[in-house]
Amino acid sequence: MTERDDFDKIVEGLELDLSFDEEPEEPAPEPTWTPLTDDDFEAQEPFYRQVEPTALLPRRRNILLAWGGVVGAPLALFVATVSGVYLDRSVVAGAALTFVAASIYLILQLPEHGPSRKDWPDDGAVL
Repeated sequence: MTERDDFDKIVEGLELDLSFDEEPEEPAPEPTWTPLTDDDFEAQEPFYRQVEPTALLPRRRNILLAWGGVVGAPLALFVATVSGVYLDRSVVAGAALTFVAASIYLILQLPEHGPSRKDWPDDGAVL
């Protein structure tokens, strides 16, 4: 037999009851199931917050222009590259700055979700 290690020394003083019941347990009674009615659904509290749908296109012209810069500047550079048109360095820099400025503007326009809102802190998704 091998030498006794620290675990064996710790366990040897424990008195463990390792006897098991030989009788099988009685099966649990089957739960009774009743279908829910319309009244039950009306009485339940909704588990989500109803949010009004937003318009697909933004109403403000500045937002539309910013999206045009975010999508249009890289798209224009891509089309020029694929078509083999050589662009001047100032045009490429202007497209890059347009993209960056439009991205920053859109990020700054995001709604504030802080302590000033009535549903803060809310970790749920807004659909």
